[in-house]
Amino acid sequence: MKKLNIFKLFSVLVIASVLFAACATPTTEAPKPTAAAKPTDAPKATDAPKATEAPKATEAPKPYPAYYPADYDKIIEASKKEDKGLVVYSIMSETNWAVVSKGFTAKYPWIKLQSLDLGSYEVFERYYSESGSKARTADIIVTSAPDAWQEFIDKGELATYKSAEDDKVPAWSKLAPSVYTVSSDPMIMISNKAQVKDAPKTMKDLAAYVEKNPTTKVVTYDAEKNATGFAIYWFWLKKTGEAGWKLLETIGKAKPIGQTSAGNMVNSTLAGETQLGFFVSAISVLPKYPQAEPVMAWSMIGDGTPILTRITKNAASPNSAKLLVDYILSQDGQLGFAEGGLTAYRPDVADKAKLHLSKLAAQIGEQNLIPFSFDPDLKDKAKKDAFIARWKKTFGR
Repeated sequence: MKKLNIFKLFSVLVIASVLFAACATPTTEAPKPTAAAKPTDAPKATDAPKATEAPKATEAPKPYPAYYPADYDKIIEASKKEDKGLVVYSIMSETNWAVVSKGFTAKYPWIKLQSLDLGSYEVFERYYSESGSKARTADIIVTSAPDAWQEFIDKGELATYKSAEDDKVPAWSKLAPSVYTVSSDPMIMISNKAQVKDAPKTMKDLAAYVEKNPTTKVVTYDAEKNATGFAIYWFWLKKTGEAGWKLLETIGKAKPIGQTSAGNMVNSTLAGETQLGFFVSAISVLPKYPQAEPVMAWSMIGDGTPILTRITKNAASPNSAKLLVDYILSQDGQLGFAEGGLTAYRPDVADKAKLHLSKLAAQIGEQNLIPFSFDPDLKDKAKKDAFIARWKKTFGR
């Protein structure tokens, strides 16, 4: 498939931000009155008052850091000419986006940012369908499906853009050229406090709990129907191997309910419909606090926490999309997403971010963080099909 043509991004209204510094009108200091002349002296002429120098106009501050390219203004000016807005297909909620959206539009008020909350695979399916029919589609994609990303790249759909923030983020966060990590979010355990008094903290604990309480109502991602769920189990089992499968077989005795969204898992646990949830995305859990504190408990998974990477895709590398990619990777963008319940990873915001990867590593040990990656085995359909078949059998599907 040939690479898509560059999309035009839009701004519903082009707004010129005119910045200026008020200049004071030049004034003179009133001359001091001369002393009365003595009879024998001629009066001295007073000095002519000196005109005050008009203050120099100050240069408007740039809306980006000093280390950005010298010609970055060209991207900004070009974005003002784009007239169809900035469309993002992502797997994050409005709450997750709120602070970032506000900060971005404050910097670039002529850009109308629209973010749709879709499923992990749905972002690609919708993109392919719309682009195939020449309809308006996403300019940036944000999702956590490494298998679908690899297919997307192999199809030649990825436009190239090296972010102005590229050297400020760690090498591991750049899974492929032009593909960046938005955040590194843990998959955690949740429990209903009224129904579970001593909540499990590890997968071994969970297996032991289910062994003693086989009627426990457990909820997790459906690995067959949800890309995030598939990736969680894939990478966790890559690390834990057969020992991991044995733990899942024990947990499977409870016949866990499979969900396609973390939001559904959280809501069912809050309502008491399910008692325990595992491998639940933190981005749907943490924004519920502190309101959820009396009802729901959560914890890291001490013997292996999968770390979810949110990846931005520059659909066709237009100017407004470049601005958003750079903003997401900037300090402000990382801090904004941390406020929205995502986990920042940029090293220079570790002491400022509400949630940061370094804090997770300190809690459970870096060796227990299991990152997603572009695994070549994900391209092997036979291996993927065999994996799903075993997962379904393990959980009694």
